[in-house]
Amino acid sequence: MSYPALQELLPHRGDMLLLDAIEHHEPGQGLTTVKSVTPNEFWVPGHFPGNPVMPGVLLTEALAQSCAAFMALENRRAETGDDQQTEPQVYLLLRSDVRFIKPVKPTALLHCDVKQVDASAAFTEFRVEARVDQERCVRGKLYVACRPLPQEVPV
Repeated sequence: MSYPALQELLPHRGDMLLLDAIEHHEPGQGLTTVKSVTPNEFWVPGHFPGNPVMPGVLLTEALAQSCAAFMALENRRAETGDDQQTEPQVYLLLRSDVRFIKPVKPTALLHCDVKQVDASAAFTEFRVEARVDQERCVRGKLYVACRPLPQEVPV
């Protein structure tokens, strides 16, 4: 699944859409996304000058967006029986319990694996892992909720 297809699944735009494509999707189980970490990312000049490292909060966000993409695909299948667009949803990261194992540098190809562990009406629990060159750099659990997107958001 390509970048434009991701934009149909997720509300994020510009620098805050931290995924480039869905590499593999296993319905009811999980998916793998990919992100090309480039030298012109907005965080490179300041985190850290001369030795850029992708911030942990952005790694967590990439994993959370992967979870949201999985949930969006699952919701579409449940509601329509296929991948057609349904009512807009917002996916909220409720809790994260992740460990950062190895730094992620510009020029890396980041693979985010998310596996659904448990789902309830309130939230879905995921086992998550991020890898670069088959080496784990992040692992843990995320808890994500799905809610209807408000029609008007006050500014």
